[in-house]
Amino acid sequence: MTKKKDYSKVLICRILLFDLDGVLVDSIANVERHWSEWAKRHQLDVQQVLSSIHGRRTIDTIRLVAPKLQADNEARYLDDIQTLDTNGVVATEGATELLAQLAPEQWAIVTSGPATLARARLRAAKLPLPRLLISAHDVKQGKPDPEGYLKAAELMRAEPEECLVIEDSLPGIEAAHTAHIPAIAVGNTHPRAELKSAELWIPSLKLLSIIDTEEENEIALAVSE
Repeated sequence: MTKKKDYSKVLICRILLFDLDGVLVDSIANVERHWSEWAKRHQLDVQQVLSSIHGRRTIDTIRLVAPKLQADNEARYLDDIQTLDTNGVVATEGATELLAQLAPEQWAIVTSGPATLARARLRAAKLPLPRLLISAHDVKQGKPDPEGYLKAAELMRAEPEECLVIEDSLPGIEAAHTAHIPAIAVGNTHPRAELKSAELWIPSLKLLSIIDTEEENEIALAVSE
C-alpha cells in the first residue's frame, strides 16, 4: 500500500470488480481486427459492427448486428480465433501496479468474453489470474443485465453496496447500477460523454492507488489529482 498524499477523492469498498477488456487489458486493436474481418466476410457494415461490440457478449453482438446468422457457431469461431491470437494485447496503464496492491480476496473480474479468452489475454498482458472470474458462460444474460456483477458479489461474500465496479463501457456501467453497485468509468473506449452516468471518470488506472485504512476488510481507493 502507498502512504497517503494529496488525492482528489477516496472511495471505500470491500471488493473491486473489474471488467477486463479496456479496463485491465488493452485488446482493442486485436478485437477490432478480428471483428472487421468477420464483418467483411459476411458483407456487414464494419463501422456498425465495431460500434456494437464493446461491453457485450460475442453472441449478443452477433444477434444484434446479424440476426440471420447462426449466432452460436459464429460466436464460437470469433472467441476461438481471438483466444489463439493475442497479438497486440497488453496491460492498460496502471493495471499491473493497481492489482499488485490488492489481496487476491479483494478483487474479481466480470467479463463479457469466455473464460478461456479472458485467461489468454491476462497471460498475454502478464497480469495475475483472479481467484474469481465471471465469464459469458457463467450467466444467462450478459451486460447490461446485472447478473454477472450480482453473481460476483455473492461469490465474493459481499453485498452489492460493498463493491465497486471499474468499467469502460455503457452496458457495463448500466449493469453495475442495476445491481446497485457504484461504478468508475475508465479509458477512452467510448467518448467520455457517453459514460457520464458513472460516479467518476478517469483516463487510466494509473490515477488509482490503495492507501492505508484502519478498518479491517476495507479497501480505500485513492484517486490522484
